Order: sequence, then C-alpha cells, then structure tokens
Amino acid sequence: MKMTLKLISPKLFLTLLVALGTTSVAFAQGESATGTVSGVQNGGLYDYTITLNNTSGSVSIGSFWYAWTPIVPPFFYLPATPSSAGAPAGWAAAVDGNSIQYTSSGTPLAPGQSIQFTYAATFTPAQLTGNAGLSFVYTGGIEGDAGAEVNIQTVPEPSALGLLAAGFLGLALIGRRKFHKLAVAA
Repeated sequence: MKMTLKLISPKLFLTLLVALGTTSVAFAQGESATGTVSGVQNGGLYDYTITLNNTSGSVSIGSFWYAWTPIVPPFFYLPATPSSAGAPAGWAAAVDGNSIQYTSSGTPLAPGQSIQFTYAATFTPAQLTGNAGLSFVYTGGIEGDAGAEVNIQTVPEPSALGLLAAGFLGLALIGRRKFHKLAVAA
C-alpha cells in the first residue's frame, strides 16, 4: 500500500513563490545613498558642505536627516547644535538638536543625481568622528517610510590635504634623486 502525502497544492506553492519574488524586488528598490561632508573655517565658525549622492537605481530621495538615526531612543550625532543650515532651491533645511533635516518641497533627488546642502557650526571637521556621519534618507518626508541609513564621510580639511600632498611630493623628489644617482653610477 503506497501512501502519498500532499502537504501543499501546486497552485498554492506557485502563488507563494510569486509573492516572495515580488517582495524581494520591492525591497531591492529602496533608498540608497552615499555622501561626503567638508568644512572650512570662516572666523569663529566652520562652513560645511554636504554632498549627497542618490545611488538608488529607481527611487528618488525626498528627505535627508543628517547626523540622526531612528534607533529607539533616537540619537543625534553632531558634537553640538549647528548655528544655521541651508538648502538649494526646492529644498528646506531645519536644525533639529544636534542634527539637521533637509526636505524636498517639490523636486526630490532623482536616482544617479547629487545635491549639496550647507550648515555652519562651531565644531571642527576633526570633531566629526564616530557616528557623526550616520544619517537617514527617505523617499517621502522625514520618517514617512522605513528609509535607509547612509554614512556621510568627512573629507579632511584643505590644510590637511595640502600637508599630505606636500609629503607625497617630497617622497617623489627623494625617490627621483636616488634613481638619478643610481643611473649615473651605472
């Protein structure tokens, strides 16, 4: 006596596969971004510029909460409260504790595009360490959807870049001199 046990019908099984496939595609189409922040001293303040790049394949970014994550309780990551914040046309900026909210007022950031935001603060670029760059982007308004985390990387101060370039130039000249001495001796 041969018994076969049918646990699930083929039609139900195919329906579940289609549903799972659709779910993974919807998840893969979420927000995705990268960014950098750099600052230059301007009197007693530092003027910062954030460049946000939408790396999503098909989803626009409608808002960006800089130096904040929605972990319960939420965390604000800047070393101090910024003095002011600015956004390009079609966007608004609002300082919120030790973070900044940037929201689109009509023209979200399209996939593959970049945008620049600004703020002024008393802290130095060297103080933007640890979690200071942890931020969130959203398709719609702030916390209007699940959003996605983005870590905004701090670009070294121009003076630090100058010192680094001078160091590399010095090393290159020393190497060239040694190579020249070896070529003459041979």
